[in-house]
Amino acid sequence: MKEEYKKYLPEISGAVIGVLLAFCFLVLGFFKTIFVIVMLICGFLVGHYWPVFKKMLQNK
Repeated sequence: MKEEYKKYLPEISGAVIGVLLAFCFLVLGFFKTIFVIVMLICGFLVGHYWPVFKKMLQNK
């Protein structure tokens, strides 16, 4: 069963995120949903690149 989760993790997480964004769209409306998407992307970028920036600053 664990192998199935690992194999289909991108599809499962995509479906969950899609359902959450659809719910957000229904509850909050279009512009607030766009804001939520932008904040998610910004959070992803900061979370992904923060260790790289931290490592670069420590090497100086």
